[in-house]
Amino acid sequence: MALPLDAQAYIEKQVGAKQAILMALAERIEALGSTLTCKLAWGFPCWTGKERIFSIIAHKSHCNLQLFYGAAIAGESQRIEGKGKALRHVKLRTLSDVDAEIDTIIQAAIAMDTSSPQKVR
Repeated sequence: MALPLDAQAYIEKQVGAKQAILMALAERIEALGSTLTCKLAWGFPCWTGKERIFSIIAHKSHCNLQLFYGAAIAGESQRIEGKGKALRHVKLRTLSDVDAEIDTIIQAAIAMDTSSPQKVR
């Protein structure tokens, strides 16, 4: 599935490693969650199943994979950071950070949305 033009434009306006990281994340999410829909939410590419599941964001020195079910799946990986009641994130600084562990995190979040969807504000 191709990304919507606005999500693609967000990724394309990034430069260097951040653009590569965001593209790799988007490709992984699209491959593992082929039934998810993507659109901009809060100005960032956001994927939804039954509810919102992921968002990808470029920051000054890294990118975040935002996990709307992050608190529920925090035990899946020590890479999941944050203290929110639901929203957590994984920081990615290099393209090599987009690895098999990220796939496991993505799959866990999709499974949580499938089995126990939770409304996002």
